[in-house]
Amino acid sequence: MSDNRTLKPWAWTAILLIVVCLPRVTIDAYLPSLPAMADTLGASDANLQLTLTLYMVGYAVSMLVCGPLCDRVGRRPVLLWGTALYLLATVVCVIAGDVATIIVARMFPALGGCCGTVVGRVMVRDRFDKATQARMLSRISMGMALSPIVAPLIGSAIDIALGWRWVFIALALLGTVSLALIALLLPETLAVTAGGQRERPLAVYRRLLGDPYFLRYALAISFVYCTYFPFIAESSVLLQRTMHLSQTAYALVFGLTVAGYVTGSNLFRRLSARHPADRVISWAVALNLCGAALLLGATTLLPLALPAIVAPFLLIMLSVGIAIPACQFGVLQPYASVAGSASGLFFFVQMALTAVCSFVTGCFSNGTAAPMVVVTAICSVGFAAVWAGLRRPAQVGLAQT
Repeated sequence: MSDNRTLKPWAWTAILLIVVCLPRVTIDAYLPSLPAMADTLGASDANLQLTLTLYMVGYAVSMLVCGPLCDRVGRRPVLLWGTALYLLATVVCVIAGDVATIIVARMFPALGGCCGTVVGRVMVRDRFDKATQARMLSRISMGMALSPIVAPLIGSAIDIALGWRWVFIALALLGTVSLALIALLLPETLAVTAGGQRERPLAVYRRLLGDPYFLRYALAISFVYCTYFPFIAESSVLLQRTMHLSQTAYALVFGLTVAGYVTGSNLFRRLSARHPADRVISWAVALNLCGAALLLGATTLLPLALPAIVAPFLLIMLSVGIAIPACQFGVLQPYASVAGSASGLFFFVQMALTAVCSFVTGCFSNGTAAPMVVVTAICSVGFAAVWAGLRRPAQVGLAQT
């Protein structure tokens, strides 16, 4: 295993990018295959959309559990066991013979692989100063933004050439690479902090949930993420079934839309050097509201016109790309002694609300853009309301730098 004094900064960035982006790639790579999976397994499109909902449920539970674990037993063991579970569950998806198995099995890659979302960022908090943290979180966010552009294209190409099961085989291979990198190269960083968590996790969670500072960032990232998750949930069926795009065309449109996220993440990296995170998030709120209003107006006038969907979502994605790394940076600063638990609960709130968003969008899914548009607009207003309404500082008892 490499020592954290000899592992170069570029190697930290590369390994953490793989670890943190694995859950994101796992969502995006199989989106173009959802209609084909439904046809092969004799299931409805709504059945296959449940795989997204349960993935978000697994994601949320993973956040809640692995945060305290990485404070108590270390960052590295949690990553190793979580990635091993991801690999095993992905293999089950490869060999699944019915839709029920796929639906249930999709929750377990999230339970395991998504621990990297928490632990990777906590390692950045452990290891680097604030200026470096902002740069690294921006790069990680950009990597996560690039995955929705690249992963659907690769997944579509694999599906067309070999079939949808090979998409899961490719994900299993990626999980194997990630596990090997963690085992061979990634060092433990818990010793760099002031010490492990002494307080019981539930007590820490209660105190965090009573802290308006924590809630402001946690709910803000949740709502802003939910302004574009309806596009993830609905776009495969809407663009391929209703608007008759091919798998490849869908992947290209999906990638183009998410390109706004990449631009936003890069913009945050530049803005964070000159402006405080809260000011940058306020700008993201304004952009997000404009994008949601444009989406509502454009799809009302042109219900199934591709530009009416893509152009507003480019603006929404730009705001999301700015807000997500800014929220991640801001929320972790005051909670050094409980960094794992704070990060875990932070992402649990995000994924729990995302699962609700996915479920509600799926319940009203009717082959039109209306459910996606309405849920996006509601979440955009929620983002603005949370950011304007919660302004008190972190509680002294939890804020330890």
